[in-house]
Amino acid sequence: MPTISRCSGSTVAGGIGGSMLPGRVPTEWPELVGRPYLLAHEVICRERPDVYIEELGAAETVPPGPRDEHRVRVFINHFYIVVAPAPTVG
Repeated sequence: MPTISRCSGSTVAGGIGGSMLPGRVPTEWPELVGRPYLLAHEVICRERPDVYIEELGAAETVPPGPRDEHRVRVFINHFYIVVAPAPTVG
């Protein structure tokens, strides 16, 4: 069962928040694979405060379902490191 973490209207790790970067709306973060989850959460929430993050274990499978433009799935291992596939909106 995934854990849900909201970005909008909240303060993220380290007290950093913000709004979307003008002109750029990222939909994936391949550069975060191999990085600590708290850093990934901070980056995603800073760049996309309109989304919520669904945290999943590295071995979890996600059944096909409707695409959600406000959801980012992040897979993490038992060390809380982001693993592939890269965090992606949908």
